[in-house]
Amino acid sequence: MVQGSCLCGQIEYQVELIPDKTFNCHCSYCRKAHGAAFVTVTLAKGDTLQITKGQESLKEHINDLGGVRAFCSNCGTRLMNYAPDKTMYLSIVLSTVDTPVDFQPVAHVNIESKASWHEPYEGIPKFESLPRNILE
Repeated sequence: MVQGSCLCGQIEYQVELIPDKTFNCHCSYCRKAHGAAFVTVTLAKGDTLQITKGQESLKEHINDLGGVRAFCSNCGTRLMNYAPDKTMYLSIVLSTVDTPVDFQPVAHVNIESKASWHEPYEGIPKFESLPRNILE
């Protein structure tokens, strides 16, 4: 289990990450939500997620695809994405993890909508969309 939190500290969580399921997402949703060229996320075991502090500050935005993006209503930190059933899909924004981790992204995904001014770095595979094997 790792510990994580938002920028202002109102929300804290713990969850079990799946280290070999870490990737850089370049989709337009992630770019806009983070104000960055991409976001690094790690898949997690949905049934292990516990909001240990600040549940009342955790807000959700449901995107056009039905996915949920959870964020702190006080500081705006985006913490995680999930399907309505978190056991189907849960990804944690790696920059919100406070516990030291030593794993690296295994792929760039959703590069079909990457920022025109950014080229994903070399050394890991690039995929137009999210490959099925990343979710398995």
